[in-house]
Amino acid sequence: MAFLGGVGGGAVFPILPVIGIDLGISGFMIGLILSANRITRLGFNPVTGSLLDRFGARWPVAIGLVIEALGTLAFSIALVSEQPAAWFLAGRVIWGVGSSLLLVGALAAVMAIAPARRRAGMTASVRTAVSLGLPAGLVLGGLVADQVSNNAAFLTATALSIVAAIAAVFLLPDQAGKPADRAARADSTTPRSQAWRELLAMPTLRIIFAANALLFFAVSGVLLATVAVLVDTRALYVFGMKAQGSAGLLMAVLMAARAATALACGRYLDRSASRTKLLLPSMTLVAVGLVGLGQAGTATTAALALLVIGAGAGGLTIPMITLLGDIAPRHLHGRALSIYQWSSDLGGALGPAAGLELGHLLGYGGTYAVVGLAVLGMALPLRWLVRDERRS
Repeated sequence: MAFLGGVGGGAVFPILPVIGIDLGISGFMIGLILSANRITRLGFNPVTGSLLDRFGARWPVAIGLVIEALGTLAFSIALVSEQPAAWFLAGRVIWGVGSSLLLVGALAAVMAIAPARRRAGMTASVRTAVSLGLPAGLVLGGLVADQVSNNAAFLTATALSIVAAIAAVFLLPDQAGKPADRAARADSTTPRSQAWRELLAMPTLRIIFAANALLFFAVSGVLLATVAVLVDTRALYVFGMKAQGSAGLLMAVLMAARAATALACGRYLDRSASRTKLLLPSMTLVAVGLVGLGQAGTATTAALALLVIGAGAGGLTIPMITLLGDIAPRHLHGRALSIYQWSSDLGGALGPAAGLELGHLLGYGGTYAVVGLAVLGMALPLRWLVRDERRS
């Protein structure tokens, strides 16, 4: 379900930049459309958290997938509309609401059913499925659009979201149906503002939210927005491809390393007495990889640097989410995860503009070095998490 839900968002990326120009949509508007879902989630994630804590995961996730389907259906309408930009923008906004319910809800479902001894592994599986949905959508959207039509790609993504919604109804737990859970949720919303203050007052959760925002700023923001430019300016071409294709293959190295490391970390944490042991080594890998990428002079060294970054990102994400599940009160998991997703979206939204501007001012070697040093700034707060775990 989590995997299929991510496909619809990825399907638009290889299609819109090409057909957008053909339809007369400006470059600025295309960029706004592509980022509209993340901007929408910034506003809607707190609502998602409240809904999950009140109703459980099943129906919010199922409804979210249906909303995603409506969003991708709007892309089909855009192809024949006299105002394609408006329909594409509306589709991405709608998809943003649905993806908020899915991304936060899928993790909340894991928190609801996973015992503490299996929480890390199950979290890693769901998070990896979500992460791989986007690149799968990129591949699926590009192939179907190339072999059939752009509309066929959008309709395929719509159908997959509907299938996932039906599966969610039958497979996800209905935690809101249990009397004890209903009572806990009622208590957690009286007054509602108190629940948010309770979460934000926890030092461990504040550190997790801040570190996650910085990680997404660096990897999903700065790096994702600038790697194609780096490839082009340094001619780091792969298999004779141009900048876009080469950057795509190089980023696949990062995503594969991130997914593999996340799954391995999940299994390791389920057998370990410590949730924080991997945080500092993983943070160091991200920082070293960024600096190394800034110095890369060949496609091979760039691929190695991206592999290191991916391994470090996977090693940071799973321990932080697992620790969040351990620390946050059970009846506030939805809200805690919505803040976590909000921090992801904030970092990912700010990163592209900052990366491109820094690249213009410092060059990309300097940009990645600065961002790598910023990542090293996590060391002190992450060290505090390690010491706090040892004291408890």
